[in-house]
Amino acid sequence: MIIRPYKEDDKQRCLEIFESNCPEFFDPNELDQFKFWLDHQVSNIPCYGNSEKDYYSILETKQDGIIGCGGFYFFKDKSIAQLAWGMINRNFHHQGYGTALYNYRREQILKLKPNALISLGTSQHTYAFFEKMGFQITKITEKGYGEFIHKYDMQVIKPN
Repeated sequence: MIIRPYKEDDKQRCLEIFESNCPEFFDPNELDQFKFWLDHQVSNIPCYGNSEKDYYSILETKQDGIIGCGGFYFFKDKSIAQLAWGMINRNFHHQGYGTALYNYRREQILKLKPNALISLGTSQHTYAFFEKMGFQITKITEKGYGEFIHKYDMQVIKPN
């Protein structure tokens, strides 16, 4: 397994990973937002107006190629990193790849800003995974991502 920076040629595989996780983990209506994120990863222009820099990575295996992707960005003028668009192809869930991708992103964040607070938005389907990683829920928004996907805002309380 290797984790490396995203390249423009990775876009189609990332879209396939997204689609493999619909509709349980991502609402199909989020696809345009994800494409917008991916399109910004090959430029030096941050995707979101409140961010200073985006980082996106690809997780691939020798046998299966690209099976995961995930990134983060730093809020402007704050020492807060927001995890963004992390996902593993549904066929590879529960095999440790999500943990590896999270650990890689955490390490990158702490190299760039050692005192950064790490936050994220996730759903009712994955918040327990992040609790195991040391996060706590700060807010729940019903239907925050779609009709059947509630948004769980979380912050790390103890990095693993």
